[in-house]
Amino acid sequence: MLPILFERLGEVFFRTGADGVVEWVSPNVSQLLGYSPQEMTGMPASQMYVRPTDRDALVAAVLAGKGAAVNQEVAQRRKDGSTIWTLMSICGDFAADGTFLGIQGVVRDITDHWQTRKTLEDSEDRFRRLSDVAMEAICIHYQGKIIDFNNAFENLFRYTREEFLQMWAWDVIDPRDIPRAKEMVRVQYEDPYEVRGLRKDGSVFPMEIYSKHSWMGEKSVRVTSIRDLTQRKQAEATVRLLSQAVEQSPVAVLVVNGGGAVQYANSAHSAVSSIPVGSVIGQPLLGLFPPKARPAVDEMWRTLCQGGEWRGEIQAQSSGGSPCWLQVRSSTVSTPGDDDTHYLVVMEDVTVRKEQERRLQHQALFDGLTDLPNRVQALERLSHEIESARDAERKVALLFVDLDEFKSINDSLGHEYGDELLIMASERLRRAAGPGNMVARFGGDEFLVIMGDIAGAPTAEAVAAAVVEEFAVPFTISRRDLIATASIGLALYPEDGRTPQTLLRNADTAMYQAKLGGRNRSCFFTARMNEEAETRLKIEGELRRAVGTDQLFLNYQPLVEVRTGRVLGMEALLRWKNPELGNMPPDRFISQAETSGLIVPIGRMVLQSACRAARGWVDAGHAHIRVCVNVSPRQFQDAAFLEDVRAALSASGLPATNLELEITEGLLLAERAEVDSVLNTLESMGVQLSIDDFGTGYSSLSYLERYPFDTLKIDRSFMIGMLERHERKVLVETIVAMANGLGLKVIAEGVETSEQLAHLDAINCDIAQGYLFSRPVPEAEAVHLLARNFLL
Repeated sequence: MLPILFERLGEVFFRTGADGVVEWVSPNVSQLLGYSPQEMTGMPASQMYVRPTDRDALVAAVLAGKGAAVNQEVAQRRKDGSTIWTLMSICGDFAADGTFLGIQGVVRDITDHWQTRKTLEDSEDRFRRLSDVAMEAICIHYQGKIIDFNNAFENLFRYTREEFLQMWAWDVIDPRDIPRAKEMVRVQYEDPYEVRGLRKDGSVFPMEIYSKHSWMGEKSVRVTSIRDLTQRKQAEATVRLLSQAVEQSPVAVLVVNGGGAVQYANSAHSAVSSIPVGSVIGQPLLGLFPPKARPAVDEMWRTLCQGGEWRGEIQAQSSGGSPCWLQVRSSTVSTPGDDDTHYLVVMEDVTVRKEQERRLQHQALFDGLTDLPNRVQALERLSHEIESARDAERKVALLFVDLDEFKSINDSLGHEYGDELLIMASERLRRAAGPGNMVARFGGDEFLVIMGDIAGAPTAEAVAAAVVEEFAVPFTISRRDLIATASIGLALYPEDGRTPQTLLRNADTAMYQAKLGGRNRSCFFTARMNEEAETRLKIEGELRRAVGTDQLFLNYQPLVEVRTGRVLGMEALLRWKNPELGNMPPDRFISQAETSGLIVPIGRMVLQSACRAARGWVDAGHAHIRVCVNVSPRQFQDAAFLEDVRAALSASGLPATNLELEITEGLLLAERAEVDSVLNTLESMGVQLSIDDFGTGYSSLSYLERYPFDTLKIDRSFMIGMLERHERKVLVETIVAMANGLGLKVIAEGVETSEQLAHLDAINCDIAQGYLFSRPVPEAEAVHLLARNFLL
C-alpha cells in the first residue's frame, strides 16, 4: 500500500544525514528529479541545487530552528539538466544531547505556480493601462500611504484625487476592521479577505481586499484590489461557493447535461475559446469546437456516455482567432439525490507549452545563432546519405569548412562582430552549397556541407570552389570590411571512409592541411594526412615519459615596474627538450597535456620548482620578488590542488606572499562553488592571485568584483599594433583605468619597444613584461636580472 501511496502523491519524501548525503528518498522521486531512488541514495543533496547557496541557507535555517519546520522555495536541477522550482518543507533531526543528525522533509514541484507568479510580478508596467478599465478598485500604498489608484477606486469611495493623496489606506476601512487590515499588511498576507469599507459619506459596505507586495522602482509597495461585495452578499450561498471555487479558476470549466448541452461555463472559458460566456449556455458541447477537432470531441463524448473519464489534447481556436491547444479532462459528476446525469469538462490552454516544446525540438536540431542544422542533425543526415549511397552505388561528399582569422576578429572586435560574421558566413555557405545539399554548423567557426548522391569528386570540388569564391568578398559589418576566408577539407564516401565518424575525422584532417597550405583554399583528404595525427600521438607518448625527468624545466621572464624599471617578479615558463623531438614549444604540447590530464603532475612540478627558485632569490636579498605560476583549469580543479600549493610553499620555505598564481578566465565561466572556495582559501593563505590574458576570452567585470584578484594581466595580443591601431590603444587604456579604479595592479605582456613602454607609463600601467627587457632565461641566468634597473 505504501509504494502505491508514494506513487500517487505529488510530494517526495527524503532524509539526509548530517553530512548532507541522501540516506533515503521515496520511490516517486524519479517523477520529480528524474533519478531513481537507488541513484539518489548516497548522493550529496547539494548536487540537486542550481544555487548551492540555497542548500546552505536551508541547513542554516534548520539548525537555527532546532527542530521547527522550515519552508523555502528553491531551484533544483533534474537529472537531464533541466531546472524546476520546488517547495521544500523540512525539519532537523537532533539527538537528545542536541547533536545534529540530519534533515528530513518533503519536496513538491511548484514550477507552474512559480512561473505564473513570476509572470504576474513582471507585469507591473501593464497596471496603468489596465487598471482604469478594471471593475475592481485598485490602489497602491507605500507604508500605508496611498500613492496611486484607478478610477474605480475613486468611484467606490467618492473622494477626490487630491483628497486620496493625503489619505492612508486605513481611511477607507471601517474603524472596527482597521486592526485586522493592518495585521494582514504586517504579515504580508496575500490572499483575499473581507472587511467593511467606509465611503466619504460615512456609509459602510462589505468589500473584499486582495493585497500583494510589489516593487515600484526601489520602493516596497503593496498593490491592493478592492471589490464591492454588496451584491454578492445578497446572492445565494451556493452561488458564492461556485464563484469562489470555479469562477476564480485559471482553467475553463463547463458543466454539460446528459443531452450534451452546456449548463454552465466559467469566465475562463472565454479566454480559451472564441465564444463569449453568455453565448455558451444552452449550446451543444460538440458545437463549441472547430470541425477539425470533431473526431477527438466525438471520442470524448462516447467515453463519457459509457461512464468513463477522458483526457487528451484538442486543437481549437482562441478568442483572437488563432489556433490554440487545449488540454481537456472530462468526467461524470455525481450529485446525491439527483437522477440527472451531468458531466464536468475542464480545459486548460497549453498553447504556450506546445510552442515551447516545438521550440525545444527546434533547438535540439538547429543552431541558435545561424538557424542552420546543428551537429546532431548533420550527423543524422550524413548517416542517411551514406546508407542511400551504399544502396545506389553513388558517392557522398563531406566538406569541413573553417573560417580563417575568425578568432582574431572575435577577440579584437568582440563577440557581437563574431556572431554577425557567423550569420553572414552561413548565408554565403547556403548560396555556395546550392539546393539539395545540407549546410550545418558543427561548432564555433566550423561548418559542414553534406552532399549526397553525387557522381564523384568534381561535383564536390566545384562546391568547394564556390565557397572559396563566396568568402573572397569582404564581410561588411557596422561599416567595417572584414576579411574572413575559408579553409575547406573534403572527404568522399566510400574512398575516405565508410562511416560518418571516419568521414568527419578525415575531412577535418584535410581542412587542417588546407590551413597549413596557406588557408583560403580546399584540400582533399589523403592517407598521408594521418601522419600528422600520428605525430600528435607520439608527442603525447613522449610527454608521458618526460614527466618527472629533467626534460621538463622552467625558464623565467622578468616583470618590470614601468615607473622605476625595477624587477618586481619573475614569471615561470615551462619548457620541454626531448631527446628525439628536440625543443618543443609550449603551444605544441601544453594543450595535449591538458586533454590527457598530464598537466596535473606537470603543474605540481612547476609549482615546486618555481617556489624553490624564488626562495633562493629571497635568500639572496630580494625579499620583495614574487614568482608567477600559470595554473591550468584542469590543474585548478584537481582535488589535491590546494594541498599541492601548501606542500610547495612548505618544502621551499617561500612565504605565500611571494607566490602569485595566474588563473585563466575560462576557469571562471562555470561559476562553481568550489572555484569560489579555492580562490578564497588561497587569498586567506596570502597567495597573490592574477587573472591571466584579460580581454581575450569572456571578460566580465563580475569576475573582478566577485573573486579576490590582486593583479590583471593584459594579453600580449593587445600590444601588437597598440600604438598604430586606435581601437586597440583605447582598449588597453580602458582596461588599465578600470583596473586602477578597482585597486588592481596591471601587467602588460608582450612589450617589445620603448615606445610601448612609454605609453604604458603615461596611462599608469604598473608592470610590463616582454622581449624589451629579456627573453625567458634559465634559473641560473634569471638571478642576474633581479638587481638590474631596466630604465637606467
